[in-house]
Order: sequence, then structure tokens, then C-alpha cells
Amino acid sequence: MADTTDPDALSDAQQTLQQDETAEAQAAASGDYAAASNDAQQAYGDSQTVADAGGPDNTDQTWDAAQNESWANWDQQTANEDAQTAQSYATDTSGNPDDAADAGIYAAAADNAQENADDHGEAGEYGDALGPQDDSSAAAEETPVDDTPEEDSAPVEDSAPSADDDSSV
Repeated sequence: MADTTDPDALSDAQQTLQQDETAEAQAAASGDYAAASNDAQQAYGDSQTVADAGGPDNTDQTWDAAQNESWANWDQQTANEDAQTAQSYATDTSGNPDDAADAGIYAAAADNAQENADDHGEAGEYGDALGPQDDSSAAAEETPVDDTPEEDSAPVEDSAPSADDDSSV
């Protein structure tokens, strides 16, 4: 079958993918997980376009990045809501003695959610050690597996009695 890949379309798609991955990485590094999530979703679509145009298929990596950035955005929103609730309890003047404890609980929850957001953001960030890696060249670097059965040279001892051997009765 003849190669019908349009080199210009492929080049354009790869450039767009690279731009979106860069934007996602910058947004994630700055902690703007909403923008990082949007950019990662765009990069996922771009990676599909690249693969459809005959380029390397790294849709698995871009999908993982998009999912991680989505979780980071979710967790960051949760952290913001918990921090607002903690602040509300901390500044409540109703005199409820439980307000201080509730403020502490929500502050701890906000810290935990923000830590989760940062972890997910880092896991989805292109260029980060925890982020997705481009494996488009992995197929060329893989070592072939030798799955030829190996001859068993050890002798087998068949003289042991079996569980079904009734010779002792």
C-alpha cells in the first residue's frame, strides 16, 4: 500500500501538539490546573490527529496526562472550597465552641486536597519526571524477546509413588 501521509499536515499537527503540551506543562508548573486540564485535553485531541496523519501514536500518554490534570483541577477546586469553609468557621462570631475545631478540620482537608492536586498535576505534566513520557521511539528501541522453548536437560525421576498408588494396602 502506498504511503498517503501528507507531510505538511503531519508537521502542522505535531507542531500544534508540541505547543499544547508546552502550554499544559507551564500551566501545571504554575499550579493553574484548570488551564492545564484544558491544554492536556487539547493535546490529547492533537495526538489523535498526529496518529491519524501517520505520525507516532502517543495517545496513551496524552490521555493519561489529560486524566491527571483533570483530577488535579478537581482536587484544587475541592481544596479551594475547603479553605473557604475553614475561613468561614474561623471568622464565625456566633460563639459556637466547635467552630475552631471545624475550621481546623476543613483547613487540614484543604491542605490534603491541595497536595493531591499537586501530585496529580505533576503526574500529568509533560517534561516532569513523574509526567507522561513520549514513547514514540520506544518501538524502535525495544529488544526482541526470544520466546523459543528451552530444552529441559534435567532427568525426570518417575520412581516415586503417586497419590493414586494403592500398593501399600
